[in-house]
Amino acid sequence: MNNLFTIYKKDILEAFKKNYKKMVLKNPNLEFNELLNQTLDECNLKTTNESEISFLRQWFLLIHHLHFLHSHMNNPFQEIIIHSPNHGLVIGVHERNEITVQDLDFEDYQLALETLALKQNQKWNYQSPFVSFAATLLGIDYRVTLVHFSCTSNEISKLFIRSQPNQSPDLGMFNLAPSESSTIERMIQDQKNFLISGGTGSGKTTFLRSLLPLVDSKEHLIVLEDTYEIKNQHPGQTSMLAQKDNSLKTLKEYCAYALRMSPDRLIIGEMRSSEVVPFILAMNTGHKGLMSTIHANSAIDAIHRAALLFTLYSETKDISYSLVLKLLSKSIDYVIHLEDKKIKEIVRIIGSDGDTPYFEEIYSES
Repeated sequence: MNNLFTIYKKDILEAFKKNYKKMVLKNPNLEFNELLNQTLDECNLKTTNESEISFLRQWFLLIHHLHFLHSHMNNPFQEIIIHSPNHGLVIGVHERNEITVQDLDFEDYQLALETLALKQNQKWNYQSPFVSFAATLLGIDYRVTLVHFSCTSNEISKLFIRSQPNQSPDLGMFNLAPSESSTIERMIQDQKNFLISGGTGSGKTTFLRSLLPLVDSKEHLIVLEDTYEIKNQHPGQTSMLAQKDNSLKTLKEYCAYALRMSPDRLIIGEMRSSEVVPFILAMNTGHKGLMSTIHANSAIDAIHRAALLFTLYSETKDISYSLVLKLLSKSIDYVIHLEDKKIKEIVRIIGSDGDTPYFEEIYSES
């Protein structure tokens, strides 16, 4: 064995890291041997012994291929949250387990997250501290969210990995009684406009996906998202993915484009900003079968939240909240609210009086 690799192990690793930071910016798909050869040439070293460079390969796998997560991803999970190298959570269906990331200091942890964003062509820095994107890790599709250390109180970045099942979910997984299932099926068949509400992780998107097989195969279905979660599972589906850095490819712009594409149904993955305006106006001008998800604490809270978003993002700044609520109450037929992957309530929107929406409770979990 070459004693130089033992004596100067720390210096060689530092040179390896330095070259990695430079080379990965030019080529996010950097190969280990390319980086190794560059580093050995600079250090005037040669080797054919794998054991001598094993510490470099191990570091490369940890950072470039996220090997520090692999042992935690072997078993099914709903979400992995990494708060720091010292603390994380693996969230399963029925339990939560604390984890510690092995063999990774804070500097390497940050570099691993920056590389992940770079490999997915995501701009993630002080100016863009929050990104969420679809990624394939270990051959499986996930939704990844990164929060930059510049906006956390302890100045440590956070990583969220949420599972995205490839198989199409079925409405039966929500354990509805036959009468409630029939109600939802009729809502689809009759092309009713409705919102699916709930908190983070409540199952909104999964439920929305479970409805798509109920849509007539002859219909043209347009799906607009900013993260690819609603997989193409309908023969007449057109999916469009918004780009945050392109003003012509926002959900709001896509919504306007979609209305010129003869849609039988328009779906927005999640309403949270300016896209609410053309979406609701499309309902008001006679388009049917529109669906979207929205963060809310109850079915009626979803109506109020949609009204607030419309008021905030409407170009008509003098429009009153009560008028917006009236518009929404005429446009939205139903709201389905979920909690903990279960349907909590289904309400039919009847109308509004001032700032109060009126509704009929169709279903409520006992």
